Amino acid sequence: MVYWMFPNHDWLGWLPGKQIRQNIRNSTIQFTPKALCVMDNQVISEADWRNLLEDGSINFDQSDTHANEKKYTIENDLMMMQFIIQDTISLVTEISRIGLSVPEQCQP
Repeated sequence: MVYWMFPNHDWLGWLPGKQIRQNIRNSTIQFTPKALCVMDNQVISEADWRNLLEDGSINFDQSDTHANEKKYTIENDLMMMQFIIQDTISLVTEISRIGLSVPEQCQP
Protein backbone atom coordinates (compact mmCIF):
# COMPACT_ATOMS: atom_id res chain seq x y z
CA MET A 1 0.00 0.00 0.00
CA VAL A 2 2.87 2.39 0.82
CA TYR A 3 4.28 1.78 -2.67
CA TRP A 4 1.07 3.09 -4.22
CA MET A 5 0.94 6.09 -1.90
CA PHE A 6 4.49 7.19 -2.85
CA PRO A 7 4.91 6.17 -6.51
CA ASN A 8 7.84 8.57 -7.15
CA HIS A 9 9.99 7.27 -4.29
CA ASP A 10 13.17 5.43 -5.30
CA TRP A 11 12.46 2.10 -3.61
CA LEU A 12 15.56 0.39 -4.99
CA GLY A 13 18.02 3.22 -4.32
CA TRP A 14 19.80 1.21 -1.64
CA LEU A 15 21.02 -1.47 -4.08
CA PRO A 16 24.83 -1.55 -4.53
CA GLY A 17 24.82 -0.98 -8.29
CA LYS A 18 22.63 2.08 -7.98
CA GLN A 19 24.76 3.47 -5.13
CA ILE A 20 27.98 2.98 -7.12
CA ARG A 21 26.59 4.73 -10.22
CA GLN A 22 25.38 7.59 -8.00
CA ASN A 23 28.84 7.92 -6.43
CA ILE A 24 30.43 8.06 -9.88
CA ARG A 25 27.92 10.66 -11.12
CA ASN A 26 28.59 12.83 -8.05
CA SER A 27 32.36 12.68 -8.50
CA THR A 28 34.68 14.41 -10.95
CA ILE A 29 35.04 12.09 -13.93
CA GLN A 30 38.49 12.03 -15.52
CA PHE A 31 39.84 9.92 -18.39
CA THR A 32 43.25 8.35 -18.87
CA PRO A 33 45.06 9.16 -22.15
CA LYS A 34 44.33 5.61 -23.34
CA ALA A 35 40.59 6.04 -22.65
CA LEU A 36 40.54 9.39 -24.49
CA CYS A 37 42.35 7.82 -27.46
CA VAL A 38 39.84 4.96 -27.67
CA MET A 39 36.90 7.37 -27.36
CA ASP A 40 38.27 9.43 -30.23
CA ASN A 41 39.01 6.40 -32.39
CA GLN A 42 35.70 4.60 -31.73
CA VAL A 43 33.67 7.85 -31.84
CA ILE A 44 32.31 7.56 -28.32
CA SER A 45 30.56 10.78 -27.34
CA GLU A 46 29.84 12.19 -23.91
CA ALA A 47 26.17 11.30 -24.43
CA ASP A 48 27.21 7.69 -25.15
CA TRP A 49 29.18 7.22 -21.94
CA ARG A 50 26.66 9.13 -19.83
CA ASN A 51 23.88 6.83 -21.12
CA LEU A 52 26.03 3.84 -20.21
CA LEU A 53 26.55 5.26 -16.74
CA GLU A 54 22.78 5.72 -16.31
CA ASP A 55 21.54 2.48 -17.83
CA GLY A 56 24.46 0.05 -17.72
CA SER A 57 24.94 -2.81 -15.31
CA ILE A 58 27.88 -3.18 -12.99
CA ASN A 59 29.78 -6.36 -13.74
CA PHE A 60 30.92 -7.34 -10.26
CA ASP A 61 32.88 -10.32 -11.67
CA GLN A 62 35.18 -7.88 -13.49
CA SER A 63 35.25 -5.36 -10.64
CA ASP A 64 37.60 -5.21 -7.67
CA THR A 65 35.62 -3.99 -4.70
CA HIS A 66 38.17 -4.97 -2.04
CA ALA A 67 41.15 -2.88 -3.17
CA ASN A 68 42.03 0.48 -1.61
CA GLU A 69 41.06 2.12 -4.90
CA LYS A 70 37.93 0.28 -5.91
CA LYS A 71 37.57 -0.66 -9.58
CA TYR A 72 34.18 -1.08 -11.23
CA THR A 73 33.21 -2.21 -14.72
CA ILE A 74 29.93 -0.91 -16.13
CA GLU A 75 28.58 -2.38 -19.34
CA ASN A 76 25.58 -2.77 -21.58
CA ASP A 77 25.07 -4.44 -24.96
CA LEU A 78 27.04 -1.71 -26.77
CA MET A 79 29.83 -0.45 -24.51
CA MET A 80 31.92 -1.00 -21.41
CA MET A 81 33.70 1.40 -19.06
CA GLN A 82 36.07 0.67 -16.23
CA PHE A 83 36.45 3.14 -13.35
CA ILE A 84 38.84 3.47 -10.47
CA ILE A 85 37.24 5.38 -7.59
CA GLN A 86 39.66 7.77 -5.83
CA ASP A 87 37.94 9.87 -3.14
CA THR A 88 36.10 12.53 -5.19
CA ILE A 89 37.49 11.43 -8.57
CA SER A 90 36.29 8.62 -10.81
CA LEU A 91 39.06 7.78 -13.26
CA VAL A 92 37.99 6.05 -16.48
CA THR A 93 40.82 3.65 -17.23
CA GLU A 94 39.13 1.75 -20.06
CA ILE A 95 36.23 2.42 -22.38
CA SER A 96 35.29 0.59 -25.54
CA ARG A 97 32.47 -0.40 -27.80
CA ILE A 98 31.68 -4.10 -27.41
CA GLY A 99 33.23 -6.16 -30.19
CA LEU A 100 35.81 -3.55 -31.20
CA SER A 101 39.42 -3.96 -30.23
CA VAL A 102 41.50 -1.20 -28.69
CA PRO A 103 43.36 0.53 -31.56
CA GLU A 104 47.09 -0.11 -31.68
CA GLN A 105 47.90 3.62 -31.38
CA CYS A 106 46.00 3.71 -28.07
CA GLN A 107 48.05 0.94 -26.46
CA PRO A 108 50.37 2.21 -23.71
